[in-house]
Amino acid sequence: MSSSNIESSERSEDSLNNVRQQGEQQECVEECASSSLATTATGISDTVPRMQPSVSACLAGDTASEMFENNLRDILRCKICSVLRRTALYLCQAGHLICASCLAHLLTDAQLREETPKCPICQKDISIPVRNIAAELAISELPSNCRFCNEKFPHCSLDYHERHECQDSPIGCKYSRIGCEWIGVRKEASDHERNCEFLSKTPQEIAATLETIEVDDDSKHDEIEHIFQSLMYSLNSERILCVDLQLMCYCNNHQLFYTTTDFHAFNELWIIRARLNNQDDTDPANVISFSYQLVLKTEPRSTLKVQFVALKGSRSDIKISTQLYKHEFTPTSLESDYCALPLMDCNDGIQLLAKRGTKLRIMLSLLD
Repeated sequence: MSSSNIESSERSEDSLNNVRQQGEQQECVEECASSSLATTATGISDTVPRMQPSVSACLAGDTASEMFENNLRDILRCKICSVLRRTALYLCQAGHLICASCLAHLLTDAQLREETPKCPICQKDISIPVRNIAAELAISELPSNCRFCNEKFPHCSLDYHERHECQDSPIGCKYSRIGCEWIGVRKEASDHERNCEFLSKTPQEIAATLETIEVDDDSKHDEIEHIFQSLMYSLNSERILCVDLQLMCYCNNHQLFYTTTDFHAFNELWIIRARLNNQDDTDPANVISFSYQLVLKTEPRSTLKVQFVALKGSRSDIKISTQLYKHEFTPTSLESDYCALPLMDCNDGIQLLAKRGTKLRIMLSLLD
């Protein structure tokens, strides 16, 4: 055999050996990859035990929806009281969700101790409350049961359903304005109204019935008109003034109060004093509310009939509804009663609690 043939044969054997080695290496790689995937899958199933039930729940349809709703409710609960609140919600710097009631208690305690308010979960500063509108909207979309028909509706539309649509909700006869006192469920109202006994009454009988009815709408109208007339009288008074003040927080006998510096009006010296209502109440469901009073610091030479109203301060984010109050100041009556400080919403109360000082405007008028 020639040398060229021998070399060719040796090269062929080397090639076959290389192919065999590559095949063995490929099999080894595939085995390693399979083993790694199996290990990874096992690790995932061990560390995430809820994956299997979730897949099963998805196949169940309604069960999956209920599980999702329950999980979402748990996520959106206040991290302090563990209650799903349909009120204003806030975030600490670490993202913990706190309802308005719990935040109010935290801010109040911090003011009383003259400390920086902190989240009890992560100890982050919460002196600048951050509203979580997304969480509030998410809660408003969670379904709630109608009180009357027990059907589920998004919470944001539940009130409208109960007032205007629910066939099992109580409703009065549309002829109640002429004296009919029938009350029943909505689905029975049309049958009653077709046969209402007041349809057959004479005008004299209806008039006699109306004379015995207390009309709440008229009393509300009179009250609104009285407020409007009082406000117009104050604005037309020659002895009227507005004072911009700052309510400063202070503590007295473990109670939280606010006061202003002295200011002059009608040749006398005055201050405004305010307080947090129900601050001894530990029920987190109670609404945040404040009240204030007008205090005369000097002894008047004669009786002073003063009408006053608290208004939104200059460059202040706290909005106040218009509510007029009166008081006769005498040498024996130098302080008005504590009157409601009608804040527009819960967030205004939180902002007032969070600050050591709050801008306030007081309008006073001296009555004849």
